[in-house]
Amino acid sequence: MPAIFQALLPVILLIACGYFTGRMRWVSAQGLQDLNKLCFNVLGPALLFHTLSKVHLEQLDLQPVMMYHTLTLAWLTLWVLVYGLTQRGCMRALAGTYSNAVMIGIPLITLAYGPEGQVYIMTLVSVHALIILTFATLLFELAGARENNQAGASTGQQSLPATLWKTIKGAVLHPVSLPAFAGLMFAQTGWVIPEAIDKPMDWMGKAYSPLALLMVGIQLFQVLGKGLPWRTAASPEASAVRWNEVLQVVALKNLLHPLLILAGGWWLGLPLLPMTVMMVTACMPVGINSYMFATRYKVLEAEVSLSLSLSVICAVVSVPLMLGLQKFLIT
Repeated sequence: MPAIFQALLPVILLIACGYFTGRMRWVSAQGLQDLNKLCFNVLGPALLFHTLSKVHLEQLDLQPVMMYHTLTLAWLTLWVLVYGLTQRGCMRALAGTYSNAVMIGIPLITLAYGPEGQVYIMTLVSVHALIILTFATLLFELAGARENNQAGASTGQQSLPATLWKTIKGAVLHPVSLPAFAGLMFAQTGWVIPEAIDKPMDWMGKAYSPLALLMVGIQLFQVLGKGLPWRTAASPEASAVRWNEVLQVVALKNLLHPLLILAGGWWLGLPLLPMTVMMVTACMPVGINSYMFATRYKVLEAEVSLSLSLSVICAVVSVPLMLGLQKFLIT
Protein backbone atom coordinates (compact mmCIF):
# COMPACT_ATOMS: atom_id res chain seq x y z
CA MET A 1 0.00 0.00 0.00
CA PRO A 2 1.43 3.46 -0.90
CA ALA A 3 2.71 5.49 2.05
CA ILE A 4 0.12 8.24 1.54
CA PHE A 5 -2.75 5.75 1.96
CA GLN A 6 -1.14 4.16 5.02
CA ALA A 7 -0.85 7.58 6.64
CA LEU A 8 -4.35 8.81 5.75
CA LEU A 9 -6.38 5.65 6.42
CA PRO A 10 -6.27 5.84 10.27
CA VAL A 11 -7.41 9.47 10.13
CA ILE A 12 -10.31 8.63 7.80
CA LEU A 13 -11.34 5.70 10.03
CA LEU A 14 -11.33 7.84 13.18
CA ILE A 15 -13.46 10.53 11.52
CA ALA A 16 -15.81 7.80 10.26
CA CYS A 17 -16.09 6.35 13.79
CA GLY A 18 -16.94 9.82 15.06
CA TYR A 19 -19.59 10.21 12.36
CA PHE A 20 -21.11 6.86 13.38
CA THR A 21 -21.03 7.96 17.03
CA GLY A 22 -22.93 11.12 16.13
CA ARG A 23 -25.42 9.19 14.02
CA MET A 24 -26.12 6.82 16.92
CA ARG A 25 -26.72 9.86 19.19
CA TRP A 26 -24.17 8.59 21.71
CA VAL A 27 -22.79 12.13 22.12
CA SER A 28 -25.14 15.11 22.32
CA ALA A 29 -24.41 18.65 21.17
CA GLN A 30 -23.72 19.62 24.80
CA GLY A 31 -21.51 16.56 25.20
CA LEU A 32 -19.49 17.63 22.17
CA GLN A 33 -18.93 21.05 23.75
CA ASP A 34 -17.76 19.38 26.97
CA LEU A 35 -15.36 17.15 25.02
CA ASN A 36 -14.00 20.26 23.32
CA LYS A 37 -13.24 21.84 26.69
CA LEU A 38 -11.53 18.64 27.82
CA CYS A 39 -9.39 18.51 24.67
CA PHE A 40 -8.46 22.18 24.55
CA ASN A 41 -7.94 22.81 28.26
CA VAL A 42 -6.50 19.48 29.50
CA LEU A 43 -5.27 17.09 26.80
CA GLY A 44 -3.87 19.70 24.40
CA PRO A 45 -1.76 21.53 27.00
CA ALA A 46 -0.41 18.19 28.23
CA LEU A 47 0.62 17.26 24.68
CA LEU A 48 2.29 20.61 24.01
CA PHE A 49 4.21 20.77 27.28
CA HIS A 50 5.31 17.14 27.12
CA THR A 51 6.50 17.40 23.49
CA LEU A 52 8.34 20.69 23.83
CA SER A 53 9.88 19.82 27.20
CA LYS A 54 12.19 17.44 25.30
CA VAL A 55 13.29 19.88 22.56
CA HIS A 56 16.89 21.15 22.64
CA LEU A 57 17.26 23.93 20.10
CA GLU A 58 21.03 23.57 19.76
CA GLN A 59 20.59 20.03 18.37
CA LEU A 60 18.21 20.99 15.56
CA ASP A 61 18.89 21.80 11.88
CA LEU A 62 16.84 24.96 11.81
CA GLN A 63 17.37 26.31 8.27
CA PRO A 64 14.57 24.32 6.56
CA VAL A 65 12.30 24.82 9.57
CA MET A 66 12.96 28.58 9.62
CA MET A 67 12.17 28.76 5.91
CA TYR A 68 8.92 26.84 6.42
CA HIS A 69 7.71 28.92 9.35
CA THR A 70 8.77 32.28 7.92
CA LEU A 71 6.79 31.64 4.74
CA THR A 72 3.89 30.09 6.64
CA LEU A 73 3.58 33.06 9.00
CA ALA A 74 3.69 35.40 6.01
CA TRP A 75 1.04 33.25 4.30
CA LEU A 76 -1.18 33.34 7.39
CA THR A 77 -0.79 37.11 7.73
CA LEU A 78 -1.53 37.66 4.04
CA TRP A 79 -4.84 35.82 4.21
CA VAL A 80 -5.85 37.54 7.44
CA LEU A 81 -5.35 40.83 5.57
CA VAL A 82 -7.33 39.50 2.60
CA TYR A 83 -10.23 38.19 4.70
CA GLY A 84 -10.11 40.98 7.29
CA LEU A 85 -8.93 41.14 10.90
CA THR A 86 -11.97 39.38 12.33
CA GLN A 87 -12.14 36.05 14.11
CA ARG A 88 -13.91 34.66 11.07
CA GLY A 89 -11.12 35.90 8.80
CA CYS A 90 -8.46 34.56 11.17
CA MET A 91 -10.18 31.17 11.22
CA ARG A 92 -10.26 30.89 7.44
CA ALA A 93 -6.60 31.91 7.23
CA LEU A 94 -5.48 29.48 9.97
CA ALA A 95 -7.36 26.54 8.46
CA GLY A 96 -5.68 27.23 5.12
CA THR A 97 -2.25 27.37 6.76
CA TYR A 98 -1.89 24.93 9.66
CA SER A 99 -0.93 21.38 8.62
CA ASN A 100 -1.74 18.06 10.24
CA ALA A 101 1.97 17.46 10.72
CA VAL A 102 1.74 15.04 13.65
CA MET A 103 -0.99 12.49 12.93
CA ILE A 104 -0.41 12.31 9.17
CA GLY A 105 2.89 14.08 8.50
CA ILE A 106 5.11 12.03 10.83
CA PRO A 107 3.96 8.55 9.71
CA LEU A 108 3.93 9.58 6.04
CA ILE A 109 7.44 11.05 6.09
CA THR A 110 8.77 8.12 8.14
CA LEU A 111 7.30 5.55 5.76
CA ALA A 112 8.43 7.38 2.63
CA TYR A 113 11.86 8.77 3.61
CA GLY A 114 13.04 6.72 6.59
CA PRO A 115 15.05 7.95 9.59
CA GLU A 116 16.74 10.74 7.60
CA GLY A 117 13.42 12.28 6.67
CA GLN A 118 12.04 11.69 10.16
CA VAL A 119 14.71 13.96 11.64
CA TYR A 120 13.43 16.90 9.59
CA ILE A 121 9.73 16.32 10.28
CA MET A 122 10.37 15.91 14.01
CA THR A 123 12.41 19.12 14.03
CA LEU A 124 9.54 20.95 12.33
CA VAL A 125 6.89 19.42 14.58
CA SER A 126 8.84 20.32 17.71
CA VAL A 127 8.21 24.04 17.14
CA HIS A 128 5.26 23.99 14.71
CA ALA A 129 2.49 24.46 17.27
CA LEU A 130 4.54 26.89 19.36
CA ILE A 131 5.21 29.25 16.44
CA ILE A 132 2.04 29.05 14.34
CA LEU A 133 -0.55 28.63 17.10
CA THR A 134 0.98 31.29 19.35
CA PHE A 135 0.88 33.77 16.47
CA ALA A 136 -2.66 32.64 15.61
CA THR A 137 -3.70 33.10 19.23
CA LEU A 138 -2.43 36.68 19.16
CA LEU A 139 -4.40 37.33 15.94
CA PHE A 140 -7.59 35.80 17.35
CA GLU A 141 -7.36 37.75 20.59
CA LEU A 142 -6.62 40.99 18.74
CA ALA A 143 -9.52 40.37 16.35
CA GLY A 144 -11.81 39.52 19.26
CA ALA A 145 -10.89 42.69 21.14
CA ARG A 146 -11.41 44.73 17.96
CA GLU A 147 -14.82 43.17 17.34
CA ASN A 148 -15.88 43.69 20.95
CA ASN A 149 -14.88 47.35 20.74
CA GLN A 150 -16.88 47.80 17.55
CA ALA A 151 -19.89 46.03 19.06
CA GLY A 152 -19.72 48.19 22.17
CA ALA A 153 -19.19 51.48 20.37
CA SER A 154 -22.54 52.82 21.55
CA THR A 155 -21.54 52.43 25.19
CA GLY A 156 -17.99 53.68 24.71
CA GLN A 157 -14.95 51.84 23.43
CA GLN A 158 -12.03 50.68 25.52
CA SER A 159 -8.88 52.73 25.30
CA LEU A 160 -6.07 51.46 23.07
CA PRO A 161 -3.85 50.48 26.06
CA ALA A 162 -6.73 48.51 27.60
CA THR A 163 -7.36 46.73 24.31
CA LEU A 164 -3.68 45.87 23.90
CA TRP A 165 -3.44 44.64 27.49
CA LYS A 166 -6.51 42.43 27.03
CA THR A 167 -5.08 41.03 23.79
CA ILE A 168 -1.65 40.27 25.26
CA LYS A 169 -3.16 38.75 28.40
CA GLY A 170 -5.47 36.54 26.35
CA ALA A 171 -2.60 35.42 24.12
CA VAL A 172 -0.23 34.62 27.00
CA LEU A 173 -2.70 32.99 29.40
CA HIS A 174 -3.94 30.64 26.70
CA PRO A 175 -4.09 26.82 26.71
CA VAL A 176 -1.90 26.70 23.58
CA SER A 177 0.79 29.33 23.95
CA LEU A 178 1.35 29.04 27.73
CA PRO A 179 2.11 25.28 27.93
CA ALA A 180 4.08 25.40 24.66
CA PHE A 181 6.34 28.20 25.89
CA ALA A 182 6.63 26.66 29.37
CA GLY A 183 7.61 23.30 27.88
CA LEU A 184 10.27 24.84 25.65
CA MET A 185 11.73 26.82 28.55
CA PHE A 186 11.73 23.72 30.75
CA ALA A 187 13.71 21.82 28.10
CA GLN A 188 16.49 24.41 28.16
CA THR A 189 17.04 23.92 31.91
CA GLY A 190 18.28 20.36 31.38
CA TRP A 191 15.92 19.06 34.05
CA VAL A 192 13.95 15.84 33.62
CA ILE A 193 10.25 15.47 34.39
CA PRO A 194 9.75 12.86 37.15
CA GLU A 195 8.31 9.63 35.75
CA ALA A 196 5.26 9.83 38.01
CA ILE A 197 4.33 13.10 36.25
CA ASP A 198 5.78 12.36 32.82
CA LYS A 199 3.79 9.15 32.24
CA PRO A 200 0.26 10.52 32.88
CA MET A 201 1.16 13.63 30.89
CA ASP A 202 2.25 11.36 28.02
CA TRP A 203 -1.01 9.39 28.25
CA MET A 204 -3.08 12.57 28.15
CA GLY A 205 -1.12 13.88 25.18
CA LYS A 206 -1.60 10.65 23.24
CA ALA A 207 -5.37 10.82 23.83
CA TYR A 208 -5.64 14.29 22.27
CA SER A 209 -5.44 13.55 18.54
CA PRO A 210 -7.72 10.46 18.42
CA LEU A 211 -10.38 12.16 20.53
CA ALA A 212 -10.18 15.35 18.48
CA LEU A 213 -10.67 13.39 15.23
CA LEU A 214 -13.65 11.56 16.72
CA MET A 215 -15.07 14.98 17.57
CA VAL A 216 -14.58 16.07 13.95
CA GLY A 217 -16.69 13.11 12.85
CA ILE A 218 -19.41 13.89 15.39
CA GLN A 219 -19.43 17.54 14.31
CA LEU A 220 -19.54 16.41 10.69
CA PHE A 221 -22.73 14.45 11.32
CA GLN A 222 -24.31 17.37 13.17
CA VAL A 223 -23.66 19.86 10.36
CA LEU A 224 -24.03 17.87 7.15
CA GLY A 225 -27.82 17.92 7.26
CA LYS A 226 -27.75 21.72 7.49
CA GLY A 227 -25.13 22.38 4.88
CA LEU A 228 -25.66 20.11 1.90
CA PRO A 229 -26.26 22.25 -1.18
CA TRP A 230 -29.46 20.43 -2.14
CA ARG A 231 -31.04 20.83 1.31
CA THR A 232 -32.62 23.83 2.98
CA ALA A 233 -31.77 24.67 6.55
CA ALA A 234 -34.40 23.32 8.95
CA SER A 235 -34.65 26.63 10.82
CA PRO A 236 -33.29 30.18 10.61
CA GLU A 237 -30.75 29.22 13.29
CA ALA A 238 -29.51 26.25 11.27
CA SER A 239 -27.95 28.27 8.50
CA ALA A 240 -26.44 26.43 5.57
CA VAL A 241 -22.74 25.79 5.46
CA ARG A 242 -20.83 28.21 3.24
CA TRP A 243 -19.39 25.74 0.79
CA ASN A 244 -17.39 28.37 -1.07
CA GLU A 245 -15.39 28.97 2.12
CA VAL A 246 -14.89 25.23 2.60
CA LEU A 247 -13.50 24.84 -0.92
CA GLN A 248 -11.29 27.93 -0.55
CA VAL A 249 -9.73 26.52 2.62
CA VAL A 250 -9.05 23.16 0.94
CA ALA A 251 -7.46 24.87 -2.07
CA LEU A 252 -5.28 27.06 0.16
CA LYS A 253 -4.16 24.15 2.32
CA ASN A 254 -3.72 21.34 -0.19
CA LEU A 255 -2.38 23.26 -3.19
CA LEU A 256 -1.32 26.87 -2.67
CA HIS A 257 0.48 26.50 0.66
CA PRO A 258 2.71 23.63 -0.59
CA LEU A 259 3.39 25.58 -3.78
CA LEU A 260 4.67 28.46 -1.64
CA ILE A 261 6.95 26.17 0.38
CA LEU A 262 8.23 24.45 -2.76
CA ALA A 263 9.04 27.82 -4.35
CA GLY A 264 10.81 28.98 -1.17
CA GLY A 265 12.89 25.83 -0.86
CA TRP A 266 13.81 25.90 -4.55
CA TRP A 267 14.79 29.60 -4.39
CA LEU A 268 16.95 29.06 -1.29
CA GLY A 269 18.59 26.02 -2.86
CA LEU A 270 17.74 23.64 -0.01
CA PRO A 271 18.97 20.06 -0.40
CA LEU A 272 16.43 17.69 -1.91
CA LEU A 273 15.44 15.77 1.22
CA PRO A 274 14.70 18.69 3.59
CA MET A 275 12.95 20.58 0.79
CA THR A 276 10.77 17.54 0.07
CA VAL A 277 9.89 17.04 3.74
CA MET A 278 8.92 20.70 4.16
CA MET A 279 6.79 20.64 1.00
CA VAL A 280 5.05 17.36 1.86
CA THR A 281 4.29 18.72 5.34
CA ALA A 282 2.66 21.76 3.73
CA CYS A 283 0.63 19.32 1.59
CA MET A 284 -0.87 17.74 4.69
CA PRO A 285 -4.60 18.26 5.35
CA VAL A 286 -6.08 20.92 7.61
CA GLY A 287 -4.63 20.43 11.09
CA ILE A 288 -6.84 19.24 13.92
CA ASN A 289 -5.84 22.29 15.98
CA SER A 290 -7.66 24.48 13.46
CA TYR A 291 -10.87 22.68 14.40
CA MET A 292 -10.08 23.12 18.09
CA PHE A 293 -9.65 26.87 17.53
CA ALA A 294 -12.98 26.94 15.68
CA THR A 295 -14.77 25.31 18.60
CA ARG A 296 -13.02 27.44 21.20
CA TYR A 297 -13.87 30.73 19.50
CA LYS A 298 -17.27 29.51 18.19
CA VAL A 299 -16.53 30.51 14.62
CA LEU A 300 -16.86 28.50 11.37
CA GLU A 301 -17.13 25.20 13.26
CA ALA A 302 -19.09 23.50 10.49
CA GLU A 303 -16.91 24.86 7.70
CA VAL A 304 -13.65 23.86 9.38
CA SER A 305 -14.97 20.38 10.17
CA LEU A 306 -15.92 19.87 6.53
CA SER A 307 -12.67 21.41 5.29
CA LEU A 308 -10.64 19.06 7.45
CA SER A 309 -12.51 15.98 6.23
CA LEU A 310 -12.41 17.02 2.58
CA SER A 311 -8.74 17.98 2.68
CA VAL A 312 -7.84 14.52 4.01
CA ILE A 313 -9.36 13.00 0.88
CA CYS A 314 -7.81 15.61 -1.43
CA ALA A 315 -4.35 14.93 0.02
CA VAL A 316 -4.39 11.55 -1.71
CA VAL A 317 -4.17 13.49 -4.99
CA SER A 318 -2.34 16.67 -3.97
CA VAL A 319 0.71 14.98 -2.41
CA PRO A 320 1.66 12.93 -5.53
CA LEU A 321 0.86 15.99 -7.67
CA MET A 322 3.24 18.24 -5.74
CA LEU A 323 5.97 15.59 -5.70
CA GLY A 324 5.65 15.31 -9.47
CA LEU A 325 5.90 19.09 -9.84
CA GLN A 326 8.98 19.17 -7.62
CA LYS A 327 10.65 16.45 -9.70
CA PHE A 328 9.86 18.39 -12.89
CA LEU A 329 11.36 21.62 -11.51
CA ILE A 330 14.53 20.00 -10.22
CA THR A 331 15.24 17.88 -13.28
